[in-house]
Amino acid sequence: LKGLVHSGDAEAQAIAMAERQFLAEVTHPGIVKIFNFVEHDDKHGNPVGYIVMEYVGGSSLKQATRLNQRAGSRLPVAEAIGFTLEILPALSYLHANGLVYNDLKPENIMVTEDQLKLIDLGAVSTINSFGFLYGTPGYQAPEIVRTGPTIASDIYTVGRTLAALTLHLQTRKGRYVDGLPEDDPVLAEYDSYSRLLRRAIDPDPRRRFPNAEEMASQLMGVLREVVAQDTGVPRPGLSTVFSPSRSTFGVDLLVAHTDVYLDGQVHSQKLTAQEIVKALQVPLVDPTDVGATVLSATVLSESVQTLDSLRAARHGSLDSEGLDLSESIELPLMEVRALLDLGDVAKATRKLEDLADRVGWRWRLLWFRGVSELLTGDYDSATKDFTEVLNTLPGELAPKMALAATAELAGDPDERKFYDTVWSTDRGVISASFGLARALSAAGERDEAVRTLDEVPATSRHFTTARLTSAVTLLSGRSSSEITEQHIRSAARRVEALPDTEPRVLQIRALVLGTAMDWLADNTASTNHILGFPFTEHGLQLGVEASLRNLARVAPTQAHRYALIDLANSVRPMSTF
Repeated sequence: LKGLVHSGDAEAQAIAMAERQFLAEVTHPGIVKIFNFVEHDDKHGNPVGYIVMEYVGGSSLKQATRLNQRAGSRLPVAEAIGFTLEILPALSYLHANGLVYNDLKPENIMVTEDQLKLIDLGAVSTINSFGFLYGTPGYQAPEIVRTGPTIASDIYTVGRTLAALTLHLQTRKGRYVDGLPEDDPVLAEYDSYSRLLRRAIDPDPRRRFPNAEEMASQLMGVLREVVAQDTGVPRPGLSTVFSPSRSTFGVDLLVAHTDVYLDGQVHSQKLTAQEIVKALQVPLVDPTDVGATVLSATVLSESVQTLDSLRAARHGSLDSEGLDLSESIELPLMEVRALLDLGDVAKATRKLEDLADRVGWRWRLLWFRGVSELLTGDYDSATKDFTEVLNTLPGELAPKMALAATAELAGDPDERKFYDTVWSTDRGVISASFGLARALSAAGERDEAVRTLDEVPATSRHFTTARLTSAVTLLSGRSSSEITEQHIRSAARRVEALPDTEPRVLQIRALVLGTAMDWLADNTASTNHILGFPFTEHGLQLGVEASLRNLARVAPTQAHRYALIDLANSVRPMSTF
């Protein structure tokens, strides 16, 4: 039973009567069920109302937090997100029925044996209604006195509840102070979680998550990152707003330098913006856009064909169902994407600006503007736009990959942070593994770089390249005094596990054996075999000679074939008769 605190208050009684009218209609497994509303007269003859509701056993999240507080901590972030994900469908149900909960906080969330439930529906009201605004200071949105209860004000309470469960919020006069404690280590440890909280409690309600469903989607992405970070086990998942990676970038950068063994030509490949853009994920078409159905029939594999189809659709203005395609945002965005794929950055930028004049700079537009800036070498502006996309969609890996690649081109050490987040979460984003390995190598952490490359799954088509790259990483960029026998044998094991028919295996064999031969001139080692040859001066000379002759057989030019044979003859051990 829930009784009124002020039984003689006519206004409070009126509110309770209104509550009875619509709360009895609310039926959701995550919301306490209202059975009835009864009245009786008190000793003064005044009517007193009681709500008869479902009994919910268990304890509140507030009590759970207190248990952690005694231990000097808050709830683990992953656990708090899990609780919130279970509550958001209940809020979404209320919003779909024109209602706002208004007073979400740990005290009003009950944890039972098998689920969570919202209790205390006394503050529930219709959207945009004014009058008595109930809520809790420290959780309540600041604009509610101006706008009335809205979905945005409910989203704010979700963010504040998450913050209260996981952070050490400052208090003043018995209430939580607005904002987040910038020095809280949780915010530094979980960057995406920090970004999600900041969007949920943004002072501008227009910048918050537009609905509970979108917040839940981003929370799930953040949860995957947090669990992967905490456990060391990847937690991949499909995005609902971005496509998978279209291809890879930067995979061959290091091993391509060894192609000099094969053809005699110096190869100095560097990462390019064009390569990155062709590989990056792209925003999925908004299914609510008026042009979404048209796009399903007009997007083709070739960008030129896509442009022709889009122009035909645009000139038609109305589709077969009479929809006004001139109102579509996705049609011009797809045209921008096709133009960028074709390298026409100037025209794509003009179309983006025209579209922004009509609808404003939404995150999809910012994404493509960031891509265009990346292609023109304006890395600072690209970083700014991709960061804004990440702040809007903190649970997505796509903007993190874009930021990592942009930082790498700009020489910014932030590349490592974002590559690390993506790779630890999803082992399917192979570009992140190679990018992280490059960043670690540049920082002198070559053993860590090798471990990262070794994490590429054997099922990946880039597994061989990863093994060869790790072998090169073990031996390159180090002086002879820094290389150890263990480094050489570790590189050899990686190459030995691959068949000679794999591309570049022959040249990496030559690299490993040649490095071992040079190293042995100033060091001693076990004579155990390496790549089929004894680890001795004589054995390694035989190995290098054999590798060079094998390379000569597949050399693309006669001149290089002769050069390899001459080199093989120069290193072969002295023949005795």
